[in-house]
Amino acid sequence: MPIVLAHPSVIIDMASVEDLSMYNSLGLSEYSIYGVAALVILLASKKMLKESDRWGPDVSFVLEMGILPLMIVFIAIFAFNVMRFVV
Repeated sequence: MPIVLAHPSVIIDMASVEDLSMYNSLGLSEYSIYGVAALVILLASKKMLKESDRWGPDVSFVLEMGILPLMIVFIAIFAFNVMRFVV
């Protein structure tokens, strides 16, 4: 029999809480694909803007501020997935 937490306004079945989690069974967020997609979009934008007349030091700085953290996260996601298969 599942444990049920009762509150005056909410009844929660603890068996269904696992379905509401944003983490899969491996501990890696299911939404990590959005970070990878954002990195690809920013890298493509940087490549296209370098060829346009709108390129400047300010645009470069702003793109690098977005690309660097996403690159670190991408490397961490990649390392996590490699370690999952190695171990």
